[in-house]
Amino acid sequence: MLEVVAPATTANLACGFDVLGLALNLFFKASIRKSDVPGIRITVCGEGADSLPQNEENLFVKSMQYLWSEIGFHPNWGLEIVTQNEIPISRGLGSSAACITAALLAANELAGNPLGQRQLLNLAWKIEGHPDNVLPAFLGGFTIASTFDDELQFKRCSFLDLEIVACIPDYQLSTREMRRVLPEKYSRQDVVFNSSRLAFLVASVYEKDPEGFLKSLQDFIHEPYRGKYIKGFEEVKAYVTKNGLGNVAISGSGPTLVLFLRRSLTEKERKSIIKIFQDNGVGEIKLVAMSWTDHGAQVKHR
Repeated sequence: MLEVVAPATTANLACGFDVLGLALNLFFKASIRKSDVPGIRITVCGEGADSLPQNEENLFVKSMQYLWSEIGFHPNWGLEIVTQNEIPISRGLGSSAACITAALLAANELAGNPLGQRQLLNLAWKIEGHPDNVLPAFLGGFTIASTFDDELQFKRCSFLDLEIVACIPDYQLSTREMRRVLPEKYSRQDVVFNSSRLAFLVASVYEKDPEGFLKSLQDFIHEPYRGKYIKGFEEVKAYVTKNGLGNVAISGSGPTLVLFLRRSLTEKERKSIIKIFQDNGVGEIKLVAMSWTDHGAQVKHR
């Protein structure tokens, strides 16, 4: 039996739109057995079990078949797949990136590992479309994405010693729709502001300066526009920063918010944050303490 696992991710980190990503310790897992029965059968468990297709239209299966099509591989056996997903769907925590990453690693392994890491990364980028999610899912840690001559390039390092809390609401937002709310053009002032914050944030991570990182979590490119659709974003960010707790970023395209904190929240602070969300119309909100992970996607034989 083959097992693959890939972590959740939080992308953008405020000023790092489509560039920065961080791996988190929620995971997408899949167990795969070869079968004498032709075809692929998949069972979906955990997050998305009641909504995701349990047939060859499933993203995991389609991603495997995409890789095999690219390399001209034609398996002469069937597969039985069971996925176990801890990552909320369409909440901005990289559930699609983790699924695609795990699927490509599994497909490559079953085909005899013809593709190297960079080839797999570029395939994942083509399928998922967002390198800031794909990279930390593959590599773990804190990642910086760029493209040179249509090839995905990256830098990676460990992250900072900060408390991380994901605020996961009970509603979904479409990444495609959240891209449509962004303007086509930005002022020079906004571009310079974001460039300065991005440079300062990256330097702070590399120098292991958590205070510099927290100061850098400001953005003029996507958060002012997406934040209007995320209930409680401005109010929670104001509460966290004014009380000296740390800072807040929209995770991916939302609606999850990630709190980067100097210390753990007290029970009173947790209740205050929950009340802010509820006052802004969020029916249910989960505050989940997380940590970043240095471990990217992995393949194991059982």
